[in-house]
Amino acid sequence: MNKLLMMAFIVFMLILSGCTNETGEADGGNVEAQQKQVQETDSNQTIDEDPRLYDFEKKNSIVTFYITISDKNDTSFYELNNWYSIHNSNSKSPKLDITIQEGTEEGIEDGLFGFDETDVNASIELRGKSTRIAAQKSFKIKLYDSAGLWKGQKTLNLNKHPYDATRVRNKLSFDYFTLIPNLTSMRTQFVHLYVKDLTDKNTNGKFVDYGLYTHIEQGNERFLASHGLDSNGNLYKAAFFEFYRYPDQLKLESDPLFNKDEFETILENKGSNDHRKLIDMLDDVNNYSLNINDVVEQHFDRENYLTWIATNILMGNRDVITQNFYLYSPSNSEKWYFLPWDYDGAWRSSSTIEEHTKTPEWQNGLSNYWGSVLHKRFFKDPKNVDDLTKKIEELSSIINPENTKKLLDEYYPVVSKFVKRSPDKDHLDIDISDYKDVYFGMVRESEVNKEIYYKNLEKPMPFFLDYHIEGKQNVFSWDASYDIQGDDIFYTLQISTDPAFTQIVHEKKDMIETTYTLDQLEKGTYYWRVIAKDTKGNEQMAFDELDEDGIVYFGVKKFSVN
Repeated sequence: MNKLLMMAFIVFMLILSGCTNETGEADGGNVEAQQKQVQETDSNQTIDEDPRLYDFEKKNSIVTFYITISDKNDTSFYELNNWYSIHNSNSKSPKLDITIQEGTEEGIEDGLFGFDETDVNASIELRGKSTRIAAQKSFKIKLYDSAGLWKGQKTLNLNKHPYDATRVRNKLSFDYFTLIPNLTSMRTQFVHLYVKDLTDKNTNGKFVDYGLYTHIEQGNERFLASHGLDSNGNLYKAAFFEFYRYPDQLKLESDPLFNKDEFETILENKGSNDHRKLIDMLDDVNNYSLNINDVVEQHFDRENYLTWIATNILMGNRDVITQNFYLYSPSNSEKWYFLPWDYDGAWRSSSTIEEHTKTPEWQNGLSNYWGSVLHKRFFKDPKNVDDLTKKIEELSSIINPENTKKLLDEYYPVVSKFVKRSPDKDHLDIDISDYKDVYFGMVRESEVNKEIYYKNLEKPMPFFLDYHIEGKQNVFSWDASYDIQGDDIFYTLQISTDPAFTQIVHEKKDMIETTYTLDQLEKGTYYWRVIAKDTKGNEQMAFDELDEDGIVYFGVKKFSVN
């Protein structure tokens, strides 16, 4: 039974049971009941995932794993943990042989996974990008064939989330996805990890408490099969992908110039090796002679597409433009579906004592998607923006402060226990006395993000800057901005001798052109920016950013005159 059928059934049963209070308003009920009210009249469930898969674990359950690092490894576990402090950043960290066993807080327990294992049954390696240099590492564990499967899974992704003081942002997101029509989720699980490192003679053969992790299911052919999807279909994980054609990297495997490593700098292949559908879709997306609505109708599922964008906006997940999503297409379909991945950077729009990475204003709301050729073309149609707005309002009946609070309340007894003790409290980037405020500070995030969406929708869209020299002239150019409401846009160009623009040496205001030529600059280093403004006074900066002595300046580029 798919999500829509379950939704309709529950709504029907609620009606039969008289689910109104004395004022005639619908009773709040639980998260699942409210979810079923969405899209009651939509008879087409676009991606037919079987949601019963998520019913076998409580959202706050915790599994205890015991890992023994084999003393036969050539690399020590210490070196693996500190690989990118010892070795070059472009080097590949190794895999170590381990024995993984399941147990309880009292130890490895008879009858649980690997309890009677006497030999290595898995490998362990570092996972993540920015987290590779964090004090607390995240790990990928791959079970060997001899080990069998753990809950139908061969790969365990143990995430420490060192930059998330709450430790629950990713899990919160994927527990929400189990309730949302037109999207898949992935199984998540709190994990308490113990490690016995036999490559270190000083451990005395004892297990060391590594604290709390969160496992998330790996997207692969086994994932597709487990979720009732087509395991023979195409599945790609975005590595650096903005829906351009990338002809030098994305080739058919029959092409003599095909290079798997080059291909996977753009998209990591997790499914079929037949890339014809992918290339056909990208050819059409980048063919400006085709109507983009026709392209989306042919190659994408519109409801899935809008739902994915809307959930990202409500959850405040900004890091989804080039990475952190999958593209899936069943083998007997032309349609592509967005599948979510990695949301530990979400739920961060509210101001709290927790340190957040500074981001430009354009990364909030629809403007965040303007650097992708697909999203930019699609949302230049005001009707599609209206449909996105409707989808955001529709999903707000699921993703809202009330339901967020219920989920956070469910996790809190488990998570708070770990963050208040070593080793996790020793690496928390906030004072433990502030933890509860930061944790429950996420409750209103979806409302905050929706308010930001509406506010930023009034602004012109961001654009890219370009500078070059023609003869003795300095030529400044930029892409045309775009205003969703159709307002006229004017540009102000500023040139300064400092990146903070306290020493502006040239300024040209209220231009309608997107090119400006200047020849009277003296030798030296300069910084320039363009501000787009509509007739209502709403302003937007460029996509470009500059890192100068560790300080990031948004919307700024640097050039030199010799």
